[in-house]
Amino acid sequence: MKFALIFQNDIVAFLPELFLAISILVILLHGSFLGVLAASLYTYLTASMVRLTSIVLFLSLLLVLNNPVESQTLWNSIFVTDNIGVWSKVIIFLGLLFCVLVSESYMFSARFRAYEFFVFIIGIGLSLCLLISSYDLLSVYLSMEFLSLIFYVLASWKKNSYFSAEAGLKYFILGSVASIFFLFGASLIYFAMGTTNLGSLALLTENLTITSSFICLGIVCVVSALLFKIGAAPYHMWVADVYEGSPTLVGFIFAVIPKFAFFVVILRLSFTSFWSFFPSLWENFFCICGLFSLFIGCVCGLGETKIKRLLAFSSVGHVGFLCLGLASGNIEGIQAVLFYLSIYMFTVVFLWIYIVYLDLSSNTGNTLLTFSNSIGLVRSNPLMGFGVALMIFSLAGIPPFGGFFAKLNIFVSLVDSSFYIVSIFVVITSVISAFYYIRLIKIFYFEKNSNWFFFAPLSKGAAMVLVLSGLTIIFFMLSPNLFYLLTYKLGLGFMF
Repeated sequence: MKFALIFQNDIVAFLPELFLAISILVILLHGSFLGVLAASLYTYLTASMVRLTSIVLFLSLLLVLNNPVESQTLWNSIFVTDNIGVWSKVIIFLGLLFCVLVSESYMFSARFRAYEFFVFIIGIGLSLCLLISSYDLLSVYLSMEFLSLIFYVLASWKKNSYFSAEAGLKYFILGSVASIFFLFGASLIYFAMGTTNLGSLALLTENLTITSSFICLGIVCVVSALLFKIGAAPYHMWVADVYEGSPTLVGFIFAVIPKFAFFVVILRLSFTSFWSFFPSLWENFFCICGLFSLFIGCVCGLGETKIKRLLAFSSVGHVGFLCLGLASGNIEGIQAVLFYLSIYMFTVVFLWIYIVYLDLSSNTGNTLLTFSNSIGLVRSNPLMGFGVALMIFSLAGIPPFGGFFAKLNIFVSLVDSSFYIVSIFVVITSVISAFYYIRLIKIFYFEKNSNWFFFAPLSKGAAMVLVLSGLTIIFFMLSPNLFYLLTYKLGLGFMF
């Protein structure tokens, strides 16, 4: 018998990840060999890197969608392939494709010449695919660290900026603390249960009558580390500084790409491995994190005058909504979380493309974009200003936009689970946080600028991404059933 046949299914199911790993080497060699030639001829390498990276991501997307292995554990139950994993990877690759299509004009104007940026983009895709497929606490940790190392480098990418250096250093120090908490929690779970495999933990904890304090402390530490990575309060200290100090394109990656993958891991832990802890532990933990995140996102955003910091605190508030959706503990809550993540991603893509081009249009030349930089957008580019206003209304939760229905789903799942006081708090914080969204609209349309405002023309890639993300939100208003059915089907995968 051939030894290779034992792992034949594993290799076939793992083809997207293997393809990405090989692609990293190909892009690295392509950039290394052509970089010297491009420098000697005074030519520009980024265009060919954008095309090559886009092709790699598109082929990876096709490999994920055409995976013949539907649902099974891989490599001795370290990884798993299932329906939620496939669709999560599709969303991750779409986000990375959006980022690559936007990157060319920004890198040209911001004088980014390093081809390694695209190697890191493929590395992010590989690490997030491994994270989504992880079925063991150790594989979750290694995938998370692989991703974090790339993010630390990207945050401090601008060598001549003190803000970028501060962002990278702060993210590195606080991220290391979060990693320590994850390892500490995983070691406590292993000490109490004798395994770190998520499937085995689900079987061992299914009929537990007495819960060990070691398990509870370990779970809290592990999930706290994951919540740190997505910027939930009280683990949000790094978010505003990193969003503001990082290069704008890197802030785009932080805001759009990783949230979906980390929430899939949290859903696997809470609804698959430790479902029996739901009444006692998960409800209280997610409620506290969700309410605290809503409060921080609502209050801290009110006094902000810098756009990227405002969106950072806005993301903290939206993560609070997602945590409250997890606290409900039912299929409606899972559906609401997945639906909210999808709508939020497309909305934020639109807004961050606007911020990327606003950074290119501003005369300051630094990353500290204030509200005053936006004055005159509607006069310079009326269609773009109207689109940004619609997306801001969606983020604020104003009907009939997708953001309103996303928040409504969370609200309904909370009411179904009898969280009435929490639901009232959610409504109050949504109304208060709507103030700083509406203030942006007021600046766009009613403030007058003493100088002429010129908004940089969009590249073809950025225009295509804007149209796709904008049409998705508008299509949802016309026919929401497709989104509801897809997220409900994905949510069923966690419950059974």
